[in-house]
Amino acid sequence: MKRIIFSIVTLALVCAWAATAASVDGKWVFESKMKAGKKGGGDVTVKTTLDLKTEGSTLTGKVISDRGKRGMTADISEGKIDGNSLSFTTVVKGRKGTQKAVWKATLEGDELKGTQMREGGKRGQPFTAKRN
Repeated sequence: MKRIIFSIVTLALVCAWAATAASVDGKWVFESKMKAGKKGGGDVTVKTTLDLKTEGSTLTGKVISDRGKRGMTADISEGKIDGNSLSFTTVVKGRKGTQKAVWKATLEGDELKGTQMREGGKRGQPFTAKRN
């Protein structure tokens, strides 16, 4: 009898913990500044939306960047979520060929804080996304 009660209490605690864990599902938005061009152009503000969906420890969705005529949408691949940490990759085909980016972030309250780095790059570009 004690074993059954212990099992029920343990299951209830696990379910309560899972219910209170914050979900990353939904749209997250951040803005970043980028150079407009190589010939002394000014900065351009790029709005990026992370549209995230989880199923267990698998992360899927899209990354949408709005940069005027040069906006892009990329599917998320290799997405993983472990506790409040997540990672995924995106692949974009452009004039310079195919570029793969590695994304890593941590859920901190109502913000996703992380970095985006080109595969093989030495340092990433930090971002802080807020739930939209």
